[in-house]
Amino acid sequence: MVDTKSSRQEDIKQAYIPSYLIRDIIGGKPYYYKGYKEVLNKTKTIHDIMPSSTLQSFIIMYINYLLIQALGIKKYHIFTSETGSHLAKNENYGLDLAVYDKKTLPNDKIGAHFATVPPLLVVEVDIKIELEDSTDLDFISKKTQSLLDFGTKKVIWITSKTKKVLIAEKGKDWILRDWDQDMELMKGVIANIGKYLKENDVVIEN
Repeated sequence: MVDTKSSRQEDIKQAYIPSYLIRDIIGGKPYYYKGYKEVLNKTKTIHDIMPSSTLQSFIIMYINYLLIQALGIKKYHIFTSETGSHLAKNENYGLDLAVYDKKTLPNDKIGAHFATVPPLLVVEVDIKIELEDSTDLDFISKKTQSLLDFGTKKVIWITSKTKKVLIAEKGKDWILRDWDQDMELMKGVIANIGKYLKENDVVIEN
């Protein structure tokens, strides 16, 4: 049975909150940037909450470098900077890093719109949305499964708070490991977040 009261409250909320504060839409439900309430009450601006932290950027830079070094850019697009992915009606995601095969996303399909084909690989660093009625694990699981169902081969989540990495591939058990262990991004491309941070004197406070 549909909770009509909750549904009405959600409709009112969506009408009140500007669309630019939405990062992901999953199953028609909008998920807002972490800190969106502060933007609404004018204690922060959108520019305060949207950008990645230096740590998130450092990790994405490292992964991006490994992928470009190994794969090059002739056969693949390696997109960063919260690239948009349109999976279906009412299903839009922001992705920290996404690798596309140019066979499915050729250069002549690049434009002022979200990608509409599944990426081969998605890497997400931390959760950038405000979780109000679900847990971190619930959100990660929902977004990950949706991407795998869409056709993405592998989804990797890196969480700096727990120093963990979740690796999800379609048809396989999902793997959770410490981030100072080797992980395969794509075939033959190995990353080790913890080791890289340590080698570069980046200290993460607990």
